[in-house]
Amino acid sequence: MARRKHDKDQEPAGVGDILASMVKKTTLGKQLRQAQIWERWPELAGQRLCGHGHPVTVRDGTLYIEAYSAVWMHRFAYAKWDIIGRINRMAGHELISDLFLQLGQDAEPGPSQDGR
Repeated sequence: MARRKHDKDQEPAGVGDILASMVKKTTLGKQLRQAQIWERWPELAGQRLCGHGHPVTVRDGTLYIEAYSAVWMHRFAYAKWDIIGRINRMAGHELISDLFLQLGQDAEPGPSQDGR
């Protein structure tokens, strides 16, 4: 009986490789990448803005941000493309295509709809 040359495609995949593939290709993986926005908000929004608004949710590629005053809402709007660029560089692809800014009900920061 002749031995076949071991083909890498025929070897079983490791658990780590399977999980990494799932993170890249599934809805759960996309949600995990989006969750990094909350985890890394000071870095993504910048030190000057991060204390004056927070991410609320992501829907259809749009990040919803609640600003704590009209002045800060305007400043977020001015930094919109920088924030989108930082988020997409962090993700390694276009995760966010737009920002939607809304004025917060209270001047004080509160929990987002996502519970973060």
